[in-house]
Amino acid sequence: LSKKHRDQFDFPVVAITGSNGKTIVKEWLSQILKTSTQLVKSPKSFNSQVGVPLSIWQCGKQHKLGVFEAGISKTGEMEVLEKLISPSVGLITNIGTAHDENFQSTKQKLAEKFLLFKNCEHLIYCKDNNEIAEQAALLGEQVKLFSWSKQQFADLRIIDTKTTNTKTTITAVYQENSFKVQIPFTDAASIENAIHC
Repeated sequence: LSKKHRDQFDFPVVAITGSNGKTIVKEWLSQILKTSTQLVKSPKSFNSQVGVPLSIWQCGKQHKLGVFEAGISKTGEMEVLEKLISPSVGLITNIGTAHDENFQSTKQKLAEKFLLFKNCEHLIYCKDNNEIAEQAALLGEQVKLFSWSKQQFADLRIIDTKTTNTKTTITAVYQENSFKVQIPFTDAASIENAIHC
């Protein structure tokens, strides 16, 4: 039923996956994007085999953009979620140890997560994680990659992050233009999540 409902809409959809940060990135990204368009998003942490169909069910004719998160705990789950979400833009936050017991290796878990992006037009990822960068390269030319990095050349280069007691200033370069973004967070996870957004 959810798949049939999703097929009625052809607006762009951003799909977010990763081991950590899915919900925060989805919420922050939605806050940024809702100022310019009518969007639908996953409520709370609805990213499971039950949560994603419930999220998709919220799509309506008034929406121009979707932002959904997808989480897996074993093999075979992401293909189902990819068909339901049908994303045009993908974003992977990171890869960690969550649900390691259900996968033979990190590589297998990452390959499963990347099934979400197999039909995407664009993928956003951090190039500093070699395993993620290698998996992104396997998507082929049909997916346009947008990378960010603190350590190497990327589409978005993070030049500096300066943290005080209450805020962080991120200095970045995009298309040879330097700019600064200030966020009211100082922890590493929040800084990474902000850069993803």
